[in-house]
Amino acid sequence: VGGVQSQTNTVDRQMKRYGVPRLGFINKMDRMGSNPWLIVDQLREKLNLNAAAMQVPIGLEDNLEGMVDLIEMKAATFEGDKGETVVWGDIPSDLQGLCNEKRQELIERVANVDEALGE
Repeated sequence: VGGVQSQTNTVDRQMKRYGVPRLGFINKMDRMGSNPWLIVDQLREKLNLNAAAMQVPIGLEDNLEGMVDLIEMKAATFEGDKGETVVWGDIPSDLQGLCNEKRQELIERVANVDEALGE
């Protein structure tokens, strides 16, 4: 939960050098102090990437219940003893505004690099 890891800088330099596209994963969302928005900001500031979230967590830390897919605008919750069953449904009403905001941000970030996709 410490943010962008030091080895990420090294890998990023090589990816930039060879023009390799990136997809990042933010894990440990169930840990104390987890903050996905801090990580996205660090990707933008420290690595100068056009980063955007593709998902919004439903809860954080001990309250992590699932995620919202910002492409499909559907919520996935993890059920069962170990979260092995994924149940798709509507976005929780208390997250609708945040999800709309983050989806718009995603669209704008994509439009910055590909106008056709942005439309």
